Amino acid sequence: MRRAQFLRLLGWAGFSLACQALPARSSSAAARSSLPSPVRVRDWARAHGLTVRWLETHRRLQLTKGGLQLVLQANSREAFINGVRVYLLCPFEYLNPAGYLAEVDVQRTFGPFLEPPRLPQKQRMEHICLDPGHGGKDTGYRIGTTEEKRLTLALAQELAGLLRQAGFRVTLTRTRDVYLDLEERPRLAQRAGADLFVSLHFNAAAAGAGQVRGVETYCLTPANASSTANPGRISVAGPFPGNQHDLFNIRLAYALHQAMVRGLPSEDRGLRRARFAVLREASMPAALVEAGFLSHPVEGRRINDPAYRRRIAQELARGLQAYRELVHRP
Repeated sequence: MRRAQFLRLLGWAGFSLACQALPARSSSAAARSSLPSPVRVRDWARAHGLTVRWLETHRRLQLTKGGLQLVLQANSREAFINGVRVYLLCPFEYLNPAGYLAEVDVQRTFGPFLEPPRLPQKQRMEHICLDPGHGGKDTGYRIGTTEEKRLTLALAQELAGLLRQAGFRVTLTRTRDVYLDLEERPRLAQRAGADLFVSLHFNAAAAGAGQVRGVETYCLTPANASSTANPGRISVAGPFPGNQHDLFNIRLAYALHQAMVRGLPSEDRGLRRARFAVLREASMPAALVEAGFLSHPVEGRRINDPAYRRRIAQELARGLQAYRELVHRP
């Protein structure tokens, strides 16, 4: 995906600078924090019944409650939710002897896991719009005769079949090799009356192609927060139409990402936030999947294998069924 290639060129250096342009509040240690509206982790944990302990003193902090396990890494945006990598909107800051999270992460990253969102009793999640990335003049990543646009369409068709077998209605934004504007894709989902929008892509590395592999999943960055790949910089703040579903967006992206991480022989490159056009303009919960790196010599060959693409489709179908069970729970 071309945009993903560009974002990776920015690198991950500077995570600790994220959100510094926004003022912190309160006094004492919190006043020295670079976080917007810093929340003391132990106070937040106590209020929500979370048990706190250091896995590595002053380095990795674990918070647990029932079947939920959160792991925070000091002065880093990298966290884990039940073993799945999730990038925070702002780093977990450890200012000895206390740790702080940004309020936006408390509410928009961890909140939907402590209190999972549910659909109203009469509302059903049964119609999914799949968006095969690229198409027509936009080939996506290309290596030799392999074009991303053809593989995303093949994956979408495979996944659509599995979802229909599971009782979902499915719409595809394209069923052949045609070009669609990015903004038109979520509009097609809206016109079809879809309840979810999932954009399907394969990734590529601009540098280090022989080493970079794994799966990534994106949901929309909350308003006035920095995206995963540009810490400390908020080029477009929002809110956008897609932000009305922030709490559902992250649970959808997590369900898809968790399924791929647990079911595929690939690395976990994390659940991330971005303001991609297809996510910004979605009028329903939405996520974008990067189901592996075409640029990696081994993973690229796997993705070209129909049997492996079916395996990806099976895991994504499991993720979507898990999400349906979550939002339909009593």
